[in-house]
Amino acid sequence: MSELKEAIARALRVKRAEAGVSQEELAKRSGVSVDAIRSYERQMSLPLLETAYKLAEALGCTVNDLCGITKEV
Repeated sequence: MSELKEAIARALRVKRAEAGVSQEELAKRSGVSVDAIRSYERQMSLPLLETAYKLAEALGCTVNDLCGITKEV
């Protein structure tokens, strides 16, 4: 589970940086509280699937991107 927390935390920080948004702006765009976003980025908790979808949509990526899952061809 800790590997998943680490992967999500890293991907969330990277995708947020790529989008050029702060935690506060991501909270506004996604409807997810800034406290929850901080918790995910600090590897303290994992988002529910619905929450991960909201974050991904706000960042212009997929839930798979946030989980560090890559599709191998």
